[in-house]
Amino acid sequence: MKIGNYKFSLKKFEYLASRSEETHCFGAVLWVNGKPLADCGNSGQGGPTDVDIHLECQELGKEIEAFLAKQPKVVPPGHTFELDLDLEYIVDELVQQLLLERQMKKIKALTKSNLVFKTAGESYHWRGWKKQTIASMLKHPQGPAEIRKVIAEELAKGCILVNENIPEELIPQS
Repeated sequence: MKIGNYKFSLKKFEYLASRSEETHCFGAVLWVNGKPLADCGNSGQGGPTDVDIHLECQELGKEIEAFLAKQPKVVPPGHTFELDLDLEYIVDELVQQLLLERQMKKIKALTKSNLVFKTAGESYHWRGWKKQTIASMLKHPQGPAEIRKVIAEELAKGCILVNENIPEELIPQS
């Protein structure tokens, strides 16, 4: 994430889904412009994210915090309230990005053997065939027709097809 002349990233990111209750439970190191700046984490129980600037980086930390304090407030997507653009907000956004990347990687892997759909509520579900990949279904005489039928059923429910490995001609035009 880049803001002004500062490029932020997380390293040594450890996420504990089982401990995440109201917020994400994690630990990480916040890096700025290729250098470690702070240790950060959240206990996952609804409290704020802690950002502890390393002692040797206090001056840079103050510089960054002063710069961020001058930036406009942020309105999170789907909300009407404003948040300060501070290091806590940046860390939380980076965590969201990392977790979304992990989820999308898993979903992409599912598309090899399944038709994966996203609902209006932003959840995912999939439909597949026992011991069949999408590639093998496409080679089977009845496979393309079956794929087309399942896609049509799910699209009629308002779902969105996630797969990128389906020939265009099998996707019904709406």
